[in-house]
Amino acid sequence: MKTKRITDVVAACVLCATMCLTVTAAPLQKLTWDKNTWVAFDNTITATVDCPDPAATEWVKAHFADWYGSYAPKVASGKTGLTVQDGDEAYVAAVDANGMKIASRTLAGTRWAAYTLRQIAIAKRGTFKTEGMLLPTMNITDAPHLSFRAIHLCWFPEVRPQQIERAIRLAALMKFNYAIIEPWGMYKSEKHPWWPWPQANMTKDEVNRLVAIGKDIGITLIPQINVYGHASSSRGCTIKHSALDLHPEYEPLFEPGGWNWCLSNPETQRVLRELIAEMHENFGNPPYFHLGCDEAQRQTCPECVKTPNSELVLKHIAGLAEFVKSRGARAMMWHDMLIDKKDARWKGFVANGDSNATNLLARLPKDIIICDWQYSYDNMNETRKEWPTMTYFKEQGFSVACCPWMNDKSMKPMADHIVKIGGFGFIETTWHHLRGSDWQKMYMGAAHAAWGSPVSHEVSFQRSLRLIGQDMKVTDYLDTGFLNYQVPPSWWISN
Repeated sequence: MKTKRITDVVAACVLCATMCLTVTAAPLQKLTWDKNTWVAFDNTITATVDCPDPAATEWVKAHFADWYGSYAPKVASGKTGLTVQDGDEAYVAAVDANGMKIASRTLAGTRWAAYTLRQIAIAKRGTFKTEGMLLPTMNITDAPHLSFRAIHLCWFPEVRPQQIERAIRLAALMKFNYAIIEPWGMYKSEKHPWWPWPQANMTKDEVNRLVAIGKDIGITLIPQINVYGHASSSRGCTIKHSALDLHPEYEPLFEPGGWNWCLSNPETQRVLRELIAEMHENFGNPPYFHLGCDEAQRQTCPECVKTPNSELVLKHIAGLAEFVKSRGARAMMWHDMLIDKKDARWKGFVANGDSNATNLLARLPKDIIICDWQYSYDNMNETRKEWPTMTYFKEQGFSVACCPWMNDKSMKPMADHIVKIGGFGFIETTWHHLRGSDWQKMYMGAAHAAWGSPVSHEVSFQRSLRLIGQDMKVTDYLDTGFLNYQVPPSWWISN
C-alpha cells in the first residue's frame, strides 16, 4: 500500500477519468490507494453512507441503480468511523474488500463522493458485456478550494438544448455547483415575445426541465440578462439584433445602433424588470441573478446625453440590483466598466471604464457581486500569482469572483488569489468556444483550480462525456464526443 500527499499525486489525480481524482492541494488532505488491488464494485458489496441528511443515502441508492442497473451495490445508512474535515461539501470515501464507505456532512458532499467513485470505477475484465465494476482499494479525503464554483454557458441560436444539457451535466460531474445561463436571443419570453429570435428553443418547459436536472445532480442554474451592453443578444461582429432586425417598432428601448439599452427611457427599466422576474421565476428563484454589463458603450441618444453618463448608469444598475434583491437574490455583474482603462494600475488587465469609473464603483450597492474577467489576452500562458483588480474590488467592499476563459495556466493562480483575499468564488467563462479541445481545456483547468489541485494531463476527458451521455441516454451521433461533426458538412459542399 502506497501513501502520498495530494501535491505528489498528479498522476493519480482523478477528476473525470478512469484513474484520475479531483482533490485539493491542502497538505492535510491525502489519497492512499493500491492500484494493484482491485475489488468488486457490484451487488456483492454494500456502500455505507454516513451523513446527517437521510436524503443522501436515498440519492446514492437511486443513482447507483440508474448508473449500474442490476449490478448496483447495495446502499445503507450507518456509521463509518470516517472523520470528515470542515466544510459542507467535504467528504471522505474508503474502498476495500469489505465494501465501500462514504462520509460527509451534507447531501452535496455525498454527491461529490459518488461522482468521484464513479469516475474511478472501471468495468470488470474478461467478459463480452459489463457484468459489474471494479475499484482499487483506497481512501480519499476531499474538499473544494472555493464554495462558489460556476460555469458560464451561452445559449446561441446555433446551440441545441442537448448541448446545453451536456454542458450542465458535465459541469456537475466535475463538481461545479452553479451554472450561469446566458440566452443570446434564445429565451422564449411570454411577457415580451418580440425579445428573442423566432426559433428560440429556450422555452419555459425546457428551462424547468434543466433546472430540475440541476437540482438532482447538484448544480444550481443562474439566469443572466444583459441589461446594458450586448443588448442586441448577438455577438457584435455579426451586426445581428434579436429584437430590432425583426421588430423595429421597439427601437426606443435601445440606443441608436442597438448595442446598448436606452437608459433614459423608463420603459427600458419596466421591460427589463419584467424579463428579470420572468426568468428568475422560471429558473426556480435561485439566490443569484447575473445582470451582464460588460463591453457597454457610452450613451449617445439625445435624451441620454442630457444626464452625466455615470449618473445614468448608476441609477440603471442600482435600480435593477435592488429589484433583484427584492426577489430574494443577489445581483452579479461583469467588472470591466468599473475600472478606468487609463489608470496605470490596470495596465495589462481588462478595463473598459472611463474617468468616472471610481465614482461609479463607490456608489454601487455593496451587495452586488463583481465578476472580474481577466483573460490574459497578451499572454495566454500567464501564471501570475497576484491579481490587483480583484484585490481592488475586495478592498472597496465588494464580493468578487475571478473569471478566466481560455487562459488555463492562470486558473489555479486566480483561484488561489481569491482564496487568499477572501473573495467570493470562481466563474469559468466559455462563450462560443464550448467545443473540441477548447471545451476540454476550459473545463479541466477550471475544475481543478476550483478544487485546488494541479491539472493532470493524464485525465481522460472523453470518458466523462460518455458517462453523461449514458445519463442522457443519447442515441444521436451529434450528442457524442466534443464536436458535433468529425468533418464539417460544408467541406462536402461543392462550389
